[in-house]
Amino acid sequence: MVRTRQPEKILELYDMEGCPWCRPVREALTELDLDVLIKPCPKGQPGHWEALEQASGQRRVPFLVDPNSGEQLGESEAIIAYLHTRYGKGQPPRRTPAPWTSKLASGLRLARGTRGRASTRPAAPLELYSFEASPFARLVRERLSELGLPYILRNGGKQQLSDQGLPWLRPGKGPYRPLPDTNRAQLQEKTGRVQFPYLYDPNTEEGLYESRAIIRYLQNQYGQ
Repeated sequence: MVRTRQPEKILELYDMEGCPWCRPVREALTELDLDVLIKPCPKGQPGHWEALEQASGQRRVPFLVDPNSGEQLGESEAIIAYLHTRYGKGQPPRRTPAPWTSKLASGLRLARGTRGRASTRPAAPLELYSFEASPFARLVRERLSELGLPYILRNGGKQQLSDQGLPWLRPGKGPYRPLPDTNRAQLQEKTGRVQFPYLYDPNTEEGLYESRAIIRYLQNQYGQ
């Protein structure tokens, strides 16, 4: 879906990268091109568990908070149905992802993104340009989840033929042009190129491409 305007208030998702029930929700957010404030809840680390328990009455992810409507929902299927109904075509999707596919995808990562690491929480949330299927962005999301660092996820799913492939191998003639007013266009205007992942830290005004460089930065800046 091409979205040129985000909801007035950003959605919030209590999430754990590597959780097979959270993955389908993030896939729906990418498909709907929605920004979301991720509040990671890794195991063995404080993260945002206390805030989640206050909001939902239990410690269970995923859990979505929509400040635009006041809705608060748990359970993957309910969240996905709500997102598509309110921000998609006005009705739930005909088919939701099969649970076993998410379990398999999470299992192949050997629980990366679920085990907490000691960290210092930033004053302001970080900002990550990403899309769910990117294997490079996933590495960064895993470390953000492990460190329990809140971040605004700017989804940049593929919307046209020229979005396919690596940045230097995209099909089409002439220079690459993302669709106007989308997150991809915003990223190009901000940095001069479109490549995922891209991390911006408003606390230090640091902006980085490349998974390894971003992970190294996150560990050095916020790890303990």
